[in-house]
Amino acid sequence: MTRVRPHLLVSADRDLPRVGRRAVLAAGLGAAALGVAACSDSSSATSVQPRNLEGRVADDELPVDPSPPPVTGGPPLITGSFESARMGGRETRWAVARPNGVTGKLPVVLVLHALNTNEKTIFGPKLEMQTVLQQYVDAGNPPFALAAADVGRNYYHRRLDGADGSAMILDEFLPMLASNPDLNLSTERFGLFGWSMGGYGALRLASLVGAPRVAAVAVSSPALWADPRNFPPRAFDGLEDYRANSLFGAQPSFAKIPVLINIGSSDQFYTYTRQWAAGLRPPAAFGTAAGGHTNRYWRSVLPEQVEFLGRNLAV
Repeated sequence: MTRVRPHLLVSADRDLPRVGRRAVLAAGLGAAALGVAACSDSSSATSVQPRNLEGRVADDELPVDPSPPPVTGGPPLITGSFESARMGGRETRWAVARPNGVTGKLPVVLVLHALNTNEKTIFGPKLEMQTVLQQYVDAGNPPFALAAADVGRNYYHRRLDGADGSAMILDEFLPMLASNPDLNLSTERFGLFGWSMGGYGALRLASLVGAPRVAAVAVSSPALWADPRNFPPRAFDGLEDYRANSLFGAQPSFAKIPVLINIGSSDQFYTYTRQWAAGLRPPAAFGTAAGGHTNRYWRSVLPEQVEFLGRNLAV
């Protein structure tokens, strides 16, 4: 287990940290909901119908970020686009950051963005992951690159319109990264990072690809819904889509993948995330501290996530 400071680090199968009476009560209610879903067999589950409770469920809608301010900190971005068949022929933008002062082929961490953000958001002034990476490399640690592609509001799985963000990343974006001589990246093994919607996406891609190709996955506040009756339509196209793409039940796929999960104790996804992490064997590194579903919290944990990814990529 990685050591995360100053955030509280707990194993997924230990007691919850002390986060206050209200959070504990919320956790108990969430656990009860999960127990109902977990105890249902496949035949009884067919009678469960999702309810249109989008305004009442855990919410990952962020302020729309169509065009972040120019990136000024850290290494410069290399940007481009390609026409993606996996995204229905849509022109798909991408951005890559290589740390300054480094030459040669580098391993890469794929960055999966949150809802209402895009491929440049992680590099903008509110998060500046490339600056955190540069500081990590300048301290003498093994270098790697960051690469992000824009999936819009797809949620990293095939949707009714035929678009599939995860397939785009695996079948189009990764090969493009490997074949572009100007980027000089190695994709034989790669890391995954994501926050909110992208946190779910990073975990889903890790479960699809598996070890040893996925060297590690680090996520912040993953958008996870444990109750098949209680998810927003923007995330899944109905109950069958939820069953096919929910990560609850997919925990065995992570048995050989190092996982770091960071989430604020007041985040709306805290209970669901704890429930999901409890099924991981071995346990994930789980970091929590006061904070919510905000850029301020996500920026605060980026240094430990970059260190975790870099350490595992270098193995």
